[in-house]
Amino acid sequence: MQKPLPSFERMLDMAKNDPDALERLRLEMTRDAINAAPEDYRQRLHGLQFQIDGQRLVSKNPMQACIEISKMMHDSLQQMKTFIEGHTGDKPLPKEQPEAAKILSFPSEAL
Repeated sequence: MQKPLPSFERMLDMAKNDPDALERLRLEMTRDAINAAPEDYRQRLHGLQFQIDGQRLVSKNPMQACIEISKMMHDSLQQMKTFIEGHTGDKPLPKEQPEAAKILSFPSEAL
């Protein structure tokens, strides 16, 4: 069971007075969230966290990191939307033809 997130006020205090403790909390909660995920998803989640951590490292400041990570999320959502809509790039995926069905008529009873 994951431990609850500290209050906003507590985390604000940590950010101002003990940023290392806030970073440890972030790492611990991230690790716990990944470990709580189904095993089939953990490797992908570790890879995604690696990309996020890398973006945080190369960003000049936290706001730039936030913007770049947000762009990553939007790009991923756009890719998913494109896939769901049945397109890859400019080329549509072939659509499955519905199977023909024989329609049966059932006699109705007069009321």
